[in-house]
Amino acid sequence: MIELGLQRISRLLARTPLPWRAIHVAGTNGKGSVCAYVSTMLDTYNKSNYREEHGAAILKHGRYTSPHFIDRWDCITIDQRTFPFQLFEHVEKRVVERNVEEGIQASEFELLTATAFEIFTQERVDIGVVEVGMGGRLDATNVIGQPLAPSASGDIDSSTFRPAPLVCAITKIGLDHQMFLGNTLPEIAREKAGILKRGVPVTYDTSNPQDIISEILDKAGQSRSPVLTTSDDTMPTRLLKPTLYHAFLGEGAAPKSECREWEEVSAHTRNNVTVAFCASWSALQQLDRVPKDLTCLSPAEQRGVASLVDSLLTQAVNATEFPGRLQMLNIERIAARNSDILLDGAHNAQSAAVLAHTVESRLRRPNSQNVTWVIATSDTKDPGGILEHLIKDGDSMFAVEFGPVAGMPWVKATSAGKLLDAVHQLNPPVGGGNVHDCGSDVLEALRAASHSAGEGPLVVAGSLYLVGDVLRLLRDSK
Repeated sequence: MIELGLQRISRLLARTPLPWRAIHVAGTNGKGSVCAYVSTMLDTYNKSNYREEHGAAILKHGRYTSPHFIDRWDCITIDQRTFPFQLFEHVEKRVVERNVEEGIQASEFELLTATAFEIFTQERVDIGVVEVGMGGRLDATNVIGQPLAPSASGDIDSSTFRPAPLVCAITKIGLDHQMFLGNTLPEIAREKAGILKRGVPVTYDTSNPQDIISEILDKAGQSRSPVLTTSDDTMPTRLLKPTLYHAFLGEGAAPKSECREWEEVSAHTRNNVTVAFCASWSALQQLDRVPKDLTCLSPAEQRGVASLVDSLLTQAVNATEFPGRLQMLNIERIAARNSDILLDGAHNAQSAAVLAHTVESRLRRPNSQNVTWVIATSDTKDPGGILEHLIKDGDSMFAVEFGPVAGMPWVKATSAGKLLDAVHQLNPPVGGGNVHDCGSDVLEALRAASHSAGEGPLVVAGSLYLVGDVLRLLRDSK
């Protein structure tokens, strides 16, 4: 059951100060990627000559994203490493006991969020990179920056206020969870922008439609939040080589002849990297790790900043790992197939369109190959809206249902039969011997699809929960 609101999470964390500073990320698509890019950029800063030469301490950083992939605790990392299960279990037990003793009746997501935030506090992280679960305004993560509960006497003093986030970021917004967030993109954008706090800088994906951007800017104006873009004077954009700027931060790609090394960077990657960079750079500025005023730097200092920015951007793209996001994966241990499959958690029409572009450019061409698909979706999604981007005439599809999701009992898979109904309704329809009902047997679906595809393209998609099932099968087969 999903019940949005801050009352329960506030009670769970009533005595937890949350002294760390957050980079808070909302959106429909790309927010997990932005969080991962930010973590890589912070890691790159920690390892940089720039930090060492300026005698600055390492910034300890945590990340909390959702959903988890294999185990419930793998969504919590400290300095890019998954938090150990034994320690997670110890903190979670305290949170669960508090929930029972005080009769809070928190949801599983609220319990997990409280556990993550307790861990960040216990580990004394400097920065917590936090992905919104759903929406923003009423999402449990939005307890960040909210006041602590008053003392027994009812007094509230300055020490009872948690620090505001360093930066808020909003990624690509699409239609999703309409029953909770609204039926139009502006309504959904309004809920997402609910994470903005007074005076806290905000950055956003500029490829969003103008009506969405207007909602974000309107909320930024109300909260007096500075709006960050790559053209801001405080951003080191002008110090970058033109090729790097166009590859990673430009709103339009440069001619390939000018940046061949980075011509594979897609538009959606560029948009996400831009959001992550603006958020990371602003955070570093506020923590006095990089200059706020670039105009007074000497040529040598400018070169030092430019070198750091170069590293932040290139490492974000080259070193960030994305389980289940355009992931090439070998499944030979569990299915008779030598060639890698493509694993992607595309779970709505917008993300399916991005996946379709990748499949078209990398797998179908140059021989116009048909693709074999293993598909599962959540029962709250529109399967037709996803499949219409993915399935082409001549493709094969194996419909399957992902298994129970640990800690999220309300998440259910679309029945395989309903997926088959949706694919039959495509224009042109796909049917006959090309579609298969695999029920809830993910392993059998992978094996049957592998046999059907031979060594041709095979893509597993439709849900991050299906991604988790596949990764879990591979892990448990060792």
